[in-house]
Amino acid sequence: MFAFRDGVHVLIKMMAEDMELVREYAARQSEKAFETLVSRHIHLVYSVALRQTSDPHLAEEVTQSVFILLARKAKLLGAETILTGWLYRTAQYVSADVLKMQRRRQRREQEAYMQSTLNEPLESQAWQQIAPMLDSAMLRLGEKDRNAVLLRFFEGKDFKQVGAALGANEDGARMRVNRALEKLRQIFLQRGADSTTAAIAETISIHSIQPAPAALIKTTAALALAKGATASLPLTTIAKATLITMKTKIIIATAVAVIIGAGAGFVIFKSISGPPLPPPEKLPLKFANDAFRNGVDDDRFEMDTDPNMRRTPDSDPAIHIKSLIAPATDAEYLASTTGKNRLLAASRYTVHWLPKNSLLLGKRVQVGGWIKTKDVAAWAGASLEIVNKGGHIFADDDMTDRPIRGTTDWQQIEFVADVPKEPCAIVFAPALYGTGEVWFDDFEVDVVPPETPITDDRPWHVWSPDSYDYSETTDDTVTHNGHSAFCIEYTLFGKAPPGSWMWWGQDIRTPEKYAGHMVRMTVWTKTENVDGRLRPNLRPKGANFKLLAQDKMLGGGPISGTTDWTLRTITCRIPKDTECLDTGFAFHGSGKVWLDLDSLKYEIIDNPTKPELIEQ
Repeated sequence: MFAFRDGVHVLIKMMAEDMELVREYAARQSEKAFETLVSRHIHLVYSVALRQTSDPHLAEEVTQSVFILLARKAKLLGAETILTGWLYRTAQYVSADVLKMQRRRQRREQEAYMQSTLNEPLESQAWQQIAPMLDSAMLRLGEKDRNAVLLRFFEGKDFKQVGAALGANEDGARMRVNRALEKLRQIFLQRGADSTTAAIAETISIHSIQPAPAALIKTTAALALAKGATASLPLTTIAKATLITMKTKIIIATAVAVIIGAGAGFVIFKSISGPPLPPPEKLPLKFANDAFRNGVDDDRFEMDTDPNMRRTPDSDPAIHIKSLIAPATDAEYLASTTGKNRLLAASRYTVHWLPKNSLLLGKRVQVGGWIKTKDVAAWAGASLEIVNKGGHIFADDDMTDRPIRGTTDWQQIEFVADVPKEPCAIVFAPALYGTGEVWFDDFEVDVVPPETPITDDRPWHVWSPDSYDYSETTDDTVTHNGHSAFCIEYTLFGKAPPGSWMWWGQDIRTPEKYAGHMVRMTVWTKTENVDGRLRPNLRPKGANFKLLAQDKMLGGGPISGTTDWTLRTITCRIPKDTECLDTGFAFHGSGKVWLDLDSLKYEIIDNPTKPELIEQ
């Protein structure tokens, strides 16, 4: 009895001490307080990062970045914060961003992990089954359920201690933990791993925490303290400084329903008639495979469901897109995106209307599903749009920052975006670009916590038909005004074929304060052997992505060749009916480009003597 009470008091004391240390660091920049936080929690953060990345070096980068973010956000954490839960979620999000930048798409789907050897112990086999899915499954739990599992199995607390942390008694904590385990079991079962709650509890307790390298504790504390001093910097600057780039995707939409056609974009939209569907009675909302319709007829592709391809024995026939022409090279696919050539791409799509009483309105949602490919020469993926009947696009997400190529087994893909509070439609379209064959299965929509990172076009992201041929990194060897430069480089040998290009930018979807004003964009750039062109841009868009006005580059046209650091200026008058504002850098062809993103500035110049800074 006294041992339990003492244990509870110790846990409560440690949790309170955590937040006291956070407040002490936030108020007085106490290095000792921060180093104590690092030593207490670094093993948890490192373990999450190692599971996500499967790379000790990347896991160390993630760990350092998480504690940099803790240093930056220390003043914003409330007294009720359970620091273990906050660090766990942050480690997941940062790991995902590192993987995107490193182009290490997760190929650790459930089937690969079930290839255990017969000589391994059963608990090791169970861990191999659930390890690839554990952190994403944990993210689907509610905050209290997730914290209960973290405290009970990751940190080894007893039920009385868990209850005290969550404001419940011992029996209440036991019930919450058991319910959370059952939810995890159901999630794992949906993904092909059949296990018991007891086995899940045991294997998580044994394997979830991996010791971080001893040297990492000191280096992490030192790096976080150094970089945490500039707490006012935006998250994009933090990401650059730690080689973490939040890339999202391509903007390739114009209205409501998806068809494939030729033109400057890859996917073209048209309106869809028909009454709205009723709201879902329960979540997640599932898209039936046979609910996906074909885009425009194209005799170069076969598009249907495939009765001979089922992801699991109980799955419905998979959505199927197959090119019927001879395998094409990258160059041949890129050529189809230019001039009057007919784009070599095909898509299927589904539209789900959300009426005014839908459970999804006003929520942050995740759309997830599965994809399998065979001999895909260009790339395969999917696109997500959230749009109203008037053509206003609230969210737009595609996968050119995370393209899937070649032959791959079943793996998951995910999209995260915000649904507005007004009636709208979710438009989802699996697609194949170029030659090859692709299958899709089991797409569903569910609500996720509001702090889950979005994957749509609001953060800085890549838009390109061949994004895998370009790299986007922070280059510490090239600086401008004391800042490490952001570098974009064509990575393949030789000259880029016609049709090679990329756009690094963001879509500002709250442009009201800019509408009706003249805006000036300035940034410092440097180039090396650019055989195409580089051009900053500032493009106001209306409904259905209609371009409303042309921007103007002062002092000459697009940039090419080799140039030293030069200040570039773009101006544009933003019409009053602007619905979104595209801003970024278009890079065509080969070569290297450096950008001083710390110098990037937007000013309203209606009155040049009193410019207003426009936030990025």
